[in-house]
Amino acid sequence: MDIRKILSMQKNLDVQSNLPDGVLFVGTNGVIQWANDISHDLFRMEEGLLFSKSINDILENGYDLIANSANTHKALIAKNTQDDEYFEITSREIDGGYVVALRDSTQNYKRISNILEEQESSQKINNDKNCFLVKLANEFNSPIQSIIGFSQGLLDGLGGTVSEKQAKYVNIIKKNATELLYFFSKLVELSQSEGNLFEDDKKYFDIVYTLDSIIKINKHNYSDKPINIEFEVNPNLKKTVYQKETSFKLMSQNLIETLMRDIDLGNVYVSISDADEEFLTSRNLTIDSAIHITVSSSNITVLETELSTLFNPYAIVDSASKKTISRALALGTVSNIAKELGGVVWAELLPMKGLVFNIVIPRELANNE
Repeated sequence: MDIRKILSMQKNLDVQSNLPDGVLFVGTNGVIQWANDISHDLFRMEEGLLFSKSINDILENGYDLIANSANTHKALIAKNTQDDEYFEITSREIDGGYVVALRDSTQNYKRISNILEEQESSQKINNDKNCFLVKLANEFNSPIQSIIGFSQGLLDGLGGTVSEKQAKYVNIIKKNATELLYFFSKLVELSQSEGNLFEDDKKYFDIVYTLDSIIKINKHNYSDKPINIEFEVNPNLKKTVYQKETSFKLMSQNLIETLMRDIDLGNVYVSISDADEEFLTSRNLTIDSAIHITVSSSNITVLETELSTLFNPYAIVDSASKKTISRALALGTVSNIAKELGGVVWAELLPMKGLVFNIVIPRELANNE
């Protein structure tokens, strides 16, 4: 179809007057061969003055943008060479050149640019806040650890004999200081994960061995609770992965520890396997060669309505439960790290299994991630 023949049919169709957008025909040499009335209005030129001009004379890098739009079939933004004006352009290639449609997008472009600048500024402020909090971590940790240490020293009689009533109060101090230290450590980890501040290189490691070491740490840390951790490894699983091991450890630790802290007795189940294609398709996941990890317990109480906010600590800031906030901080870090590892995490309530956390991450993290 020759657009120039259509445009020449003025008796049957007044193209110059009726097309809603500016329309140009630009030859392969970059010269404008035809323009409608609206195009002249957009560039504030009298009728016919656009003819024989180079497209690069009126739009910055105009010809390259037109060719790119034609190749990608996408609308692009072009800037007027004379004024601070912006046009949305779409083009299609035909014999001898390009048909180009233009629409004035100056206001929209400036509005979007302002929004992007505000977002960039907000992101910088947030990153600065995260870096500031991480750098101050030791300033907070040291005095809190001193309170815990001296409290234990008093209980051990290093300062002399304490009465039963005094021991009760010192235990309360120690317990609250320990909770505060845990809360602050989770807050710092969340800030590190939000700002991608972990120093962690990709490498090959045995994911089963790493996960098993995390399970053993939690068994030791919560040995005072009658909780059993069962670890199931699919016999066909290929254990070697190419991932960020330190980040994976922190993600696994926070997830398992969340359940260990929230329940007083019962079982925690951990499983790891290859995620087959059917499972990935059913979840609309486009991850190739993925690992699927589940951590679950039927002894934890979570409502269906809470599932959507489990990984968002900012959604539960009004919660009266300190335990719930600490859990959300830990799970927020889990979610951020899962994304950093190229994967995803979600929670669901299943019959007989209770609360089930699912993590799917690629076996090999791409080089650009």
